[in-house]
Amino acid sequence: MYKTMGDLKSSERNGIGMDQQIAKALSSLHARKMKGIFAEDEQEANRQILDLIPADAVVGIGDSTSMRQLGILDLLRERGTKILNPFEPKPKEMEILDYGRERAGIMREAALCAVFLTGTNALTEDGRLVNVDAVGNRVAGMFWGHPLSILVVGRNKIVRDLDEAFERIRKTIAPTHFHIRTSELGGKRRATPCVATGKCNDCRSEDRGCNIFTIIEGKPAQTALHVILVNRDLGLGWDPSWPEERITGIVERYKKFVWIPV
Repeated sequence: MYKTMGDLKSSERNGIGMDQQIAKALSSLHARKMKGIFAEDEQEANRQILDLIPADAVVGIGDSTSMRQLGILDLLRERGTKILNPFEPKPKEMEILDYGRERAGIMREAALCAVFLTGTNALTEDGRLVNVDAVGNRVAGMFWGHPLSILVVGRNKIVRDLDEAFERIRKTIAPTHFHIRTSELGGKRRATPCVATGKCNDCRSEDRGCNIFTIIEGKPAQTALHVILVNRDLGLGWDPSWPEERITGIVERYKKFVWIPV
């Protein structure tokens, strides 16, 4: 059984493993009628996700390195759950155009199914979910088209407020993400200033990836939104004041799981 903020005793809320920032974020999600669920580690997060998703449900996927770091997709497949994931690596024998058409078809199917599973760029202490997207399928899936949406978020994605969320997305997450995928890991080149400079320039490039910003302020009217808050660093995001060793660990682990477009 998973633990929400309402289920936790006061001693548990402030106990080992749950710091005040995590406790505040979970309480804020509850106040906004979204279900915040605490997981101490990746294994517990996976158990909670499997409990939430019926085995016979169809699950649509929004690109998320945090989700891949959990290993939840393999566990869902092992029990026979159908997954619509347009972010699988291109098979060597498949032509790029065919791969693109197949991905587009899966993306459309994933827009309307029983469950949507993805991550989030930032979670404010007062319970708002802040995201940026290039196409829009990931952010749209969070709040429309699915009776249930599940968002995975690591402790490193919690920020004080909206100002810090946008600051971190623009100056840390997006530039680092595109630089890693292109310059470091050899993915599809992007003619955006952030790839070259590592800084956001609010560009007008056709390759711009920061096209759609969303803020989820409360429970979507027709979607149950569950946020699995994991007491581990997942995905990309950090405060510049953190120890260099922690930041390096976040980046290096991200490189091992990030999806690389071709």
